[in-house]
Amino acid sequence: MKYRTKLLLANCIPIVVFAAISLMVGFSQFQTNIYAEKESHLKSAALAAESFYSSHGYGDYGWKEDGNVWRGMNFNVSEEAGLVDDIKEQTGADITFFFGESPVMTSIRDEGNARIIRTTLGEIIREQVLEKGNQLWCPNIEINGSVCQAYIIPIYQEDGSKVVGAMMASQTVVKFNQVLENYIMTTVLVMLIVLLTVFLIIRWYVGRFSDEFKAVRDKSRMDLLTGLYNKHFFEEAAGKAMAKKKAGNVSVLLIFDLDDFKEINDVYGHQIGDEVLKAFAHILFRAFRTKDILGRIGGDEFMAFMPDMTTDVLHRADEIAQEVLDELAALKVGDTKRLSCSIGIGTDAGEKSFKEIYSLADRALYEAKKRGKACYVRQSADV
Repeated sequence: MKYRTKLLLANCIPIVVFAAISLMVGFSQFQTNIYAEKESHLKSAALAAESFYSSHGYGDYGWKEDGNVWRGMNFNVSEEAGLVDDIKEQTGADITFFFGESPVMTSIRDEGNARIIRTTLGEIIREQVLEKGNQLWCPNIEINGSVCQAYIIPIYQEDGSKVVGAMMASQTVVKFNQVLENYIMTTVLVMLIVLLTVFLIIRWYVGRFSDEFKAVRDKSRMDLLTGLYNKHFFEEAAGKAMAKKKAGNVSVLLIFDLDDFKEINDVYGHQIGDEVLKAFAHILFRAFRTKDILGRIGGDEFMAFMPDMTTDVLHRADEIAQEVLDELAALKVGDTKRLSCSIGIGTDAGEKSFKEIYSLADRALYEAKKRGKACYVRQSADV
C-alpha cells in the first residue's frame, strides 16, 4: 500500500468512525426526545379531554336506561361528540372515552367518516389504569388495526374514590415515522456532504504533504550534485535487489573511479570539477538500464549495480564499461585535458552479500589502476 493511501486512510478512518458513532448517538437521542415530546403532547391532550368532560357534568358517571353513559342527570357522555372532535382539531390527537372497558365516545373515524367504536383495552391497560389508577404511556399499541402511540389516564367518580373509566389520546405512528425518517435522511445527507468535504480537504492536504515528504525523502536518498543515489541508499537498494535475485542469474557491480580527479580540482578549480562529476553522472544515466541502480559513493567514486543479469548477456557489462570509457574520453569540460576513469567489475551468480561482491569489484578496480588506468577489469566469484 502506498504511503499516500496509508496516510489518507489513517486520517479518514477515525473521522468516519466518529461520524458513525455520532450519527447513532444522535439518532438515539433524537428518537428519545421525539418520543418524550410525543408522550407530553398526548398526555396534555388526554388531560384536556378529561377536564372538558368533567366541567360539563356534575355527579357520578353511570349507565342510564337509554343505554348511554351519563354524568349526573344533565350530561350525556355518549352524545357529546363535539368535545372529542374539538380536542382533535386543536391537538391533532384522537380522543377515546372509555366507561369501564367499553369505548363510549371517540374521534376516530373510518374511511366512510363513521366513528369507530371497536377499540378495546389490553390487559396491561386494565391493570395499570382501571385497577391501579395510574397514567400509562404506550409508545406502540394497536388501535383499530393501526399501530399507534397513546397516553391513557384514569377517569374517577366525582368524589375521587373510584376509577370508572379511562381517557385515551392517540395518534398513528405514520406521521411520527415520517418525522423520524425525514430527520434521519436529512441528517445522513448533511453528514455525507460534511464527510465528502472533509475527505476532499484531507485528500488535498495528504497529497501536498505526501509530495513534500517524497521530495524530502528523495533528497535524503540522492547525491544533490549528480542526482544519483548516495552511498547509504545505493547499498541498501543493491542489497534488496540481490535478495530478490532469481536462481541462476548473475549480480553485477561496477565501480568507477575518475583518474587524477584531484589534479582537475587543483588546476581548473572545484567548479570545473563539479561540472565533470555532473557530466560523468549523465554518461552513466545514458549507459545503463532504467532498472539498474546508480550511485555516487563519495568524491570521484561512482557505482552501478545491474541486478538479475542472465549469463548469456553478461558481456553487456563489459560493453557498457567500454562505452563509458569512450564517452568520457570524448567529453570536453572547459579547458580540461582528456578525461578517463578506471573501472572494476565484480560478478556473482551465487548467494554472496553486497559486501562480498563489492570486494570483488574493488579488487578489479585496483587491478585496473595497476594496468595504467583508463580501462576496466572484471573479476568473478563463480562465472
